[in-house]
Amino acid sequence: MTRTNILDRVAASISRFAPSTPEQFLALQMSRKLGDEAVFRHYLVLFEHYAEELLLSLYHRCMDDGVPTGEHFMWLLREVTQ
Repeated sequence: MTRTNILDRVAASISRFAPSTPEQFLALQMSRKLGDEAVFRHYLVLFEHYAEELLLSLYHRCMDDGVPTGEHFMWLLREVTQ
């Protein structure tokens, strides 16, 4: 399977996902805005383990830093949780 096919399958699975809780909605939107749709389920897990306020503040910090990427978000999360 080529990389393009894998990305197409991931995109299709995301397009079929319908959030049923506010946390799921936030996780999906956050992953999209950070260009991290391929691993949006990781964001779902983050919302299960961390306070919504923390995750949203880190998201806003990414935006304020001018680096709206999943990589930067995860770096910030590691910085505050270690």
